[in-house]
Amino acid sequence: MTWIDAALVLTVAALVGLAAERRLMGLLVGLGGLVALRPLLVLGALNPWLAVVAALLVGLALALLGRHVLQLARVPGTFARVAGGAGGLLLGAALTLALVTSLPVQRNPVEPALIYYPPRDLPPVVQQAVAGSAAVAVGRDVLLHPLLMAQGAVPEGRAALYGALHRWLVVDEPWQLPPGS
Repeated sequence: MTWIDAALVLTVAALVGLAAERRLMGLLVGLGGLVALRPLLVLGALNPWLAVVAALLVGLALALLGRHVLQLARVPGTFARVAGGAGGLLLGAALTLALVTSLPVQRNPVEPALIYYPPRDLPPVVQQAVAGSAAVAVGRDVLLHPLLMAQGAVPEGRAALYGALHRWLVVDEPWQLPPGS
């Protein structure tokens, strides 16, 4: 575990705590965020700034919808907090996976078919942390799932899960993009 893993765990914990505090609205925002994540990733591949604006608008719409719809719901406090925390956990885990699959792929200049993930040209303190990160290792397996399947190098029992996560989180196959894209 490196400082990157700790930061990712803290991010998920913060989302769980915030969503639990917001109760059923936290559940609604968490589930809505899961549904919106794939379209936002596709939009982000086309235009990152437009995706940021769209994400802010989706978040605002979910919060307003939750405030309006859930004012009528009378759910016991403990159940509502647990449900909100579950929504935060799902959204936090999804955002963490999206983050660890989004590092750039680096190609070997001598042998372009050879790729590195995470890239090897990061600043030294970051490079050391991502090289030892368990979360980045999972992100690597999800991102490169088709290549790993072709080599028979997918961790045992995780092929279906990593394949589904790859289809959900990875918009393009970055190893097929032209250099400099």
